[in-house]
Amino acid sequence: MKHDELHVKIDGVELDDLLYNDLLSLEVELDEDLAGMFRMTVALLLSADGTWSHLDDERLTLWRRVAVTAGFEGDTQQLLSGYITHLRPHFGPGLDQCRLEVWGMDTSVLMDRVDTLKAWPNTKDSDIAAETFRAYGLIPQVTDTEVIHEEEVSTIIQRETDIQLLKRLALRNGFECFVDGDTGYFQPPAVDETSQPVLTVHFGEDTNVNRFGLEVNALAPTDVVMFQVDRITGDVLDATAEPGRQSALGAQPAASRLGPGMEPGLVCVAQSAAAGVQTMTALCQSLHDQGTWFVTGEGEVAANQYGSILKPRGTVTVKGVGETHSGVYYVTHVTHRFTVEGYVQSFQVKRNALMPTGRENFAADGGALGTGSG
Repeated sequence: MKHDELHVKIDGVELDDLLYNDLLSLEVELDEDLAGMFRMTVALLLSADGTWSHLDDERLTLWRRVAVTAGFEGDTQQLLSGYITHLRPHFGPGLDQCRLEVWGMDTSVLMDRVDTLKAWPNTKDSDIAAETFRAYGLIPQVTDTEVIHEEEVSTIIQRETDIQLLKRLALRNGFECFVDGDTGYFQPPAVDETSQPVLTVHFGEDTNVNRFGLEVNALAPTDVVMFQVDRITGDVLDATAEPGRQSALGAQPAASRLGPGMEPGLVCVAQSAAAGVQTMTALCQSLHDQGTWFVTGEGEVAANQYGSILKPRGTVTVKGVGETHSGVYYVTHVTHRFTVEGYVQSFQVKRNALMPTGRENFAADGGALGTGSG
């Protein structure tokens, strides 16, 4: 069993022993769709002169920069870098019930404070993302979207905050948009990356998962089509999603489980304008790919037994839950929770297929390829 490490810095300076000793809990919540968040709870102690410890500490004030790093035995990773956004002192009936909650969000919070009215003529969605990230001093990690929205056909109009704009553009391209440290990401989900270390359920001494539950939803998958009239020529344009564009994380996608004579569900996109067939197709594909995630799960990791940092927006292999459900999943949410009782990681995952492919690596260190049957 590995021993965990936790390091918290405020404006580049690590907390002193006094603050660490009074730290009751720390949670870091990372999600594929939402800004990263942290919640730090510190005990408030009443001194003889009537003052409260930490309550007037200049470090624990709004908009201080906070960085949280965690890991095991010298192998640490930064979980979140952001700013203090909320302070919540609480004074209970007993002195042992007095505490200060310090809440904060990652750097994307700075991108969500001002609604902007702006035109973006003759640009690609990826160009807008790169320029916007740079405006906040972030390094853009951006995948090219190819389509240029020419001014005479369609100009992108921004009527929201910068991060809301980028997430809107990401949605129609099937991308993820988020900030991690000093980098802004605008890219497809990393479903083909090497898996994180294996999550093991009821597997004897190798078990590292406290609990795990799944839901398989036959109603989620659907085909997607779109029709609209070309604004210049008057022609009727049509677009559809292409099944199988996104890598399947198992041997049996939802379509293979349809009953005899059954067709997939069908959604026709309406009341949504797009600048040409390419943009229409990208939107249909994005909606179709979202619907293919028909398996969802949630659980909790015994972090010291797992011995690794589980992070969202990446894959992880799960074993010990039967042949149908063992295999590779995409991690959508992780809450890292440090308390006096220890360190646990609560997680959520999704999958767009059932059954292993035979390429999974079910060894403890995971990996995208290999052999094993679960």
